[in-house]
Amino acid sequence: MNDRTRPYPDREIVYRWAVAEIGPGISRLLSENGWIYPDADRCIGFFYVDHEEGVTFRLHSLCRTGAGRLPETVVIFENHGEGLILHSDEMGAYTLLSDEEANRLSLLEEQRWCIYYELEQLQAVRKRVDLDRFRAPGYFDDVSVILISRDRELIPEGVWVRLEGQSNDGTSFQGTLLNEPYSDFGVHEGETLSVRFAEDEEGRFLVAEVGSR
Repeated sequence: MNDRTRPYPDREIVYRWAVAEIGPGISRLLSENGWIYPDADRCIGFFYVDHEEGVTFRLHSLCRTGAGRLPETVVIFENHGEGLILHSDEMGAYTLLSDEEANRLSLLEEQRWCIYYELEQLQAVRKRVDLDRFRAPGYFDDVSVILISRDRELIPEGVWVRLEGQSNDGTSFQGTLLNEPYSDFGVHEGETLSVRFAEDEEGRFLVAEVGSR
């Protein structure tokens, strides 16, 4: 198989199965859990979004690969690979499987555990392609936001916000402020912000306005 070394965009890999080389990150993970793999040259796993940990690869099985054929499973991990997880940043080269290939490998039924990570209030937010340019690489629910004070003479400041949901009409979002602003905006790390889109001559961006009107 021709593994890809250049990272895919996060949108392209989330909720997809992949065949990955056993690079340093996966090798360390297997070693820490007491797994040896003399008969395997790759592993099969699933990319999903963990709200706090970001885009994560969960190992499902070890396999052998060969030119022009689907991977041959060597061993399937118990409990759908629970605990055998790796952040996407630690991945080596991998190849995404099409839904048809995943189905032929009987993998599609294996991803039912993912519903525990697909929180209902986040489903609509994660489907929003118009948010993708603001998402933090590797952390799909975190977006860059411009913090603006309504009642203080402060220069707007860029912050990170972890989105928790959106309004019924989809025009605004609720999220948690992830970093402490440098200036005193009256809001602090860990507090909830309301975020919306705004536009000016330089384009579209996300803003959170704080303070009294």
